[in-house]
Amino acid sequence: MSTTTTNYDFDYFVIGGGSGGLASAKRAATHGKKVGVVEYDRLGGTCVNVGCVPKKIMFMAASIMDTMKHDASQYAFSG
Repeated sequence: MSTTTTNYDFDYFVIGGGSGGLASAKRAATHGKKVGVVEYDRLGGTCVNVGCVPKKIMFMAASIMDTMKHDASQYAFSG
């Protein structure tokens, strides 16, 4: 049985690639640190991918649609 050993050398290591983790990693990198980030799922975290941001986009789209539905005739749109 063979084993492989990999060495990693980071000045700063972030667990979690959400908004806070990525901001922290970027900040450390701007100060010249060698940074590593580990994330179980997609970078950006819950808020960016499935929470706050998508909810706000869907709310705004529905709000615009509702406004258009009620005000379209005043702008000579129909349908």
